[in-house]
Amino acid sequence: MYKIIRANTKNRGKLHKFELFNSSNIISILLVLKYKKYYHSHYNVFLVHEPKYRIIMSEIMSDKIVNHLVSHYILDPGITPHLIPQNVATRKNMGTKEGIRYVKKYINKLKLNHDKVYVLKCDIKKYFYTIDHELILQKISRFITDPDVYNLIKNIIESTDNPYVNESIKKVINKEIKRVKELNILDKDKKIAELKNIPLYETGKGLPIGNMTSQLLAIFYLNDLDHYIKEKLYCKYYVRYMDDFIIFDYDKERLKMLKNKIEEKLKEFKLELNKKLIYMT
Repeated sequence: MYKIIRANTKNRGKLHKFELFNSSNIISILLVLKYKKYYHSHYNVFLVHEPKYRIIMSEIMSDKIVNHLVSHYILDPGITPHLIPQNVATRKNMGTKEGIRYVKKYINKLKLNHDKVYVLKCDIKKYFYTIDHELILQKISRFITDPDVYNLIKNIIESTDNPYVNESIKKVINKEIKRVKELNILDKDKKIAELKNIPLYETGKGLPIGNMTSQLLAIFYLNDLDHYIKEKLYCKYYVRYMDDFIIFDYDKERLKMLKNKIEEKLKEFKLELNKKLIYMT
């Protein structure tokens, strides 16, 4: 496990500092977990510029190791059996390529018997910032019965509630706005508006941006919606990638009806659709 983390850690200075006392650091992680003393440390919050501005919350090495352990040995085996195949984000042998495969397959199937194929494309408004802590903890409690493991995951999820997180986000945003204002570029106003539109965390909501556990929890949070769309709304041609999902049909009016039902269902998740668009192929 540590070899994988080591290979994927871009901050070589952070890695070198950890490896100076590698054995003692690993033992320290083992002991805090054994004696139930683990608490998530502060994140290093920074901005990614491309393809658009977004916040990343980087962990120190000990937190990264705990996060990977929880992901690989608890969340992944607990979550994966419940997911539909058309939920293609994050998991092994999934991803964009698998999503494209489903899209081509569904369009070709529909075009065999219909002249027109319509697509309902939806995404969730500020998804990672609005996932409700209480609801996601209720969902994982279905397969996590050990209270110590549950509390460990709860500690990671609720790490966004610490006031320094929003303070750090505001600091890096304001710094970038100041830098952009001094640039002689045509899209200055657009960049500043994009920066001001980056959300802050509300208490009791949101997952840390960049954690492996967050990726798995985010694909699981809408799992009940996936099953609702497939099994209650009888949508055969449905694909989801994290908070983006599409439904194919030959009947445009049916897609409008589905959109309304999905919006209503999302209230149970305390979420809203961001864009509701119907495209014709």
